[in-house]
Amino acid sequence: MKTSLGTHITWDVYNCNADTLSFIPTVKTVLNAIVEELQLTKVNESYKQFEPIGVTGFILLEESHVSIHSWPEHQFAAVDIFSCRPFDAKKIQELLMKSFSSDKVVIKQIERGEAISIISEDLI
Repeated sequence: MKTSLGTHITWDVYNCNADTLSFIPTVKTVLNAIVEELQLTKVNESYKQFEPIGVTGFILLEESHVSIHSWPEHQFAAVDIFSCRPFDAKKIQELLMKSFSSDKVVIKQIERGEAISIISEDLI
């Protein structure tokens, strides 16, 4: 039985190849690969190129969102997915490590809307 309305997972990706985090085309490819891997439904996407390097990107999904904020000068990316559908965080970790040539990823998971499930169950 599902105990929340959605799962929000973050990946702090360290020791990345700075070139892979610097510009929109590579970052866009990675975010779209996540959407494809998880078979999510893309609604729209938007990216911001920082000068001289760094990218923020966001894909709006029917199921919620995927986003990234990159700091190439620190070889770091912050990635998150919030989805009402369950998904495999380990698959995304592997995809991120391979795409950004990283050797360290820290994952954090938050279940969203837990109180709603608890309240609903109490009413039954």
